[in-house]
Amino acid sequence: MDVEGAYTLQATPEEVWKCLMDQQILRQALPGVEHLEALGENRYAIRLVVRQAPLRGSYEGIVTISDQEYPHCYRITVEGESRHGPVRGEGWVRLLRREHNTVVSYQGVLNVGRAGLLPTPVLRGTTKMLIQQFFLGLADQLRVMRPPEIEESAELAAQANRTGAQCQTPAWQPRAAAAGESGLQRGPATPLHTLVRRLHLGGGDPQAEERWVQAIRRTAMLAALLLLVWVGTKLPRR
Repeated sequence: MDVEGAYTLQATPEEVWKCLMDQQILRQALPGVEHLEALGENRYAIRLVVRQAPLRGSYEGIVTISDQEYPHCYRITVEGESRHGPVRGEGWVRLLRREHNTVVSYQGVLNVGRAGLLPTPVLRGTTKMLIQQFFLGLADQLRVMRPPEIEESAELAAQANRTGAQCQTPAWQPRAAAAGESGLQRGPATPLHTLVRRLHLGGGDPQAEERWVQAIRRTAMLAALLLLVWVGTKLPRR
């Protein structure tokens, strides 16, 4: 199963890198972690409990960090066991500076259990949700680490940059296009869109949010259809 996504953190790449390599911070940020111990340089034993279906259960394994290029990227490898079967994963984590923030992107492959045992769409959605929970926890740890005056000055500088860019935009030219952005606008604030944004499922990307909304709609329609079929089997036959 392919796994990829991105999350923006209000910190420099150096600060984010430090958190990603800090055992104590990872214990606080990783959802469900029960044990995290260094076995050597860049090699860790981990045990965690996942409470979300269909991945519910206990997981134990070894996490290895390699090919580090501080503070830009590193490779991560996971090998472990669970009640669903073996767990194997490999991918890259990249840190990109964007003004006073850092965009953390991840891309790789994750296999849990035997092939076909777990439905891939649901498995991918649950994995995405767990990763988003991790980044939310990491953001909380970064806010604790950064003094308030640093956050305030960074926000003021970012606002000044945005204001300057808007002032330089010609009146006839769309601001998003002048800033080099995609120009995509957020869709209407339907209840599903609001839910997706509050859960940070799209990472702030309108296209990703729309894909999540469509996926939830398709899942809901399928669930409703299955419910109707089940109800039909329970009706008394004449």
